[in-house]
Amino acid sequence: MKICILGDTHFGMRGDSILFHEYYKKFYETVFFPYLIENNIKVIFQLGDMFDRRKFINFNSLYMSRKYFFDRCRDEGIQLHTLLGNHDVSFKNTLEVNSSELLLKEYDNVVVYRNFSKVTFDDSIDIIPWICDENEEEIMKQISESKSQICFGHFEIAGFEMDRGNICHEGIQEDLLKRYDVVLTGHFHHKSTKGNITYVGTPGEMTWADYQDERGFHIFDTSNRELTFIKNPYTMFNKITYDDTQQDFEFYKKF
Repeated sequence: MKICILGDTHFGMRGDSILFHEYYKKFYETVFFPYLIENNIKVIFQLGDMFDRRKFINFNSLYMSRKYFFDRCRDEGIQLHTLLGNHDVSFKNTLEVNSSELLLKEYDNVVVYRNFSKVTFDDSIDIIPWICDENEEEIMKQISESKSQICFGHFEIAGFEMDRGNICHEGIQEDLLKRYDVVLTGHFHHKSTKGNITYVGTPGEMTWADYQDERGFHIFDTSNRELTFIKNPYTMFNKITYDDTQQDFEFYKKF
């Protein structure tokens, strides 16, 4: 079975910027959903940080994200699975108060994972939300006892790039997840792979740290564990080299 893997979406990013909503709306409407429909993909796994703000939601951001993403998933008969990331929760020590459960409960096609869970798509997959004080002991126990070979999560793992060239020196050790053959995770926005662990990145650019860093989504084939990257062709950040020497002056005067 082929399922879509979608990284951190951060709806309402950059202070609920309309420009960023329009940028992502264009991607979802012209690239993302057309690909899923053409390839008959009916399941999306979103790996945390669905919404950007931890404490509240901007009404316009909620309205716009519903129109171009959540309503479209429902209307196309696509089941959306989402696990909780650190931006989805209000407090650092518990996942109980979270935006995904509070804002998406009216969608029958949305499944929110607040606790360690298992799903089966050809194979058993562990679903692990953001680790905090409340759930750390139980999650570590469940990882050690699990028989699954695949894991989807939202991990902060030491030694991986958060943004390109910016390495995280804190968080859990990658050895904690070595029992899995495949780990797909959100949280860091730079797409990277080391050993069995893949940070899937974000569907689009969010800051200048993302300049010329590939963004998009993945298709995961649960039958053979093949992961295929689909690039977002649209960019938010671009650079223009300006040279007003005599040689190029006539060219620039045209603009």
